[in-house]
Amino acid sequence: MRSFYTLSIWILLGTFAGYGLLTLVGLGHKNEYSSRAFNFEKSASSVVNIWSLRRWREWQEKTPSLGLRRWKQVIKTGFFPDGSGVIFDDDGHVITNLHVLNNSIKLKQKLLVEFYDGSNHEVEIVGIDRDNDLAVLKLVEKTVNISPIQRKRKIEDINVGETVYAIGNPQGLGQSVSMGIISAIGRKFINKEGSFIQTDASINPGNSGGALVDSNGNLLGVINFIESTTGGNQGLNFAIPIDVVSESYSKILKETKR
Repeated sequence: MRSFYTLSIWILLGTFAGYGLLTLVGLGHKNEYSSRAFNFEKSASSVVNIWSLRRWREWQEKTPSLGLRRWKQVIKTGFFPDGSGVIFDDDGHVITNLHVLNNSIKLKQKLLVEFYDGSNHEVEIVGIDRDNDLAVLKLVEKTVNISPIQRKRKIEDINVGETVYAIGNPQGLGQSVSMGIISAIGRKFINKEGSFIQTDASINPGNSGGALVDSNGNLLGVINFIESTTGGNQGLNFAIPIDVVSESYSKILKETKR
């Protein structure tokens, strides 16, 4: 009987000890996850939506006269979503893809950027880098409060399989974030200059020029294009690496100061 009680006590002690250990491990994982939780608002405040003011001709019905319907041609204006951009420094420079601005450059359209808080501000084109499909904009207004993106990492520090987030303005619906992983590094294409970061984070038209960031909000690259047969996201999404973006940014600013 004594051995039975002794065994029972040892079983109870073992059960409590195991439960305590599992609890500590669980708390450890929870704290680790919490410390690495992605702060969307912090990164989102550094990403802007790019809009262009477009003018177009349209036929409009006039008030019927004597029962006859008449039409006249009018010129209308409106803002259209072109893509996304990233606030790159304290001077109000914004980096984006050149192809996001191609139509605006061709038609000499006015450009606005929309901040995360919904405010809109006019920007002008500082310079372009055709080889890398990049361009730099600058806020016209000098007193705007801005939040430049963090960009501490280099391509050598990026690991395949790590979690990343894509922030931009897909389909012109407004700023949003999608999560994925780094699928590959150093992807090359015959018809494109340089190499690219591949990610399966969901990207759609309008994300171009937006930010691909890590869990700490550091910019890893600027979203550039989708490899797709339908034009929509199929998990084959590519970004220009931060090293190339930083080099292009410095080159453009240097050329404008000549």
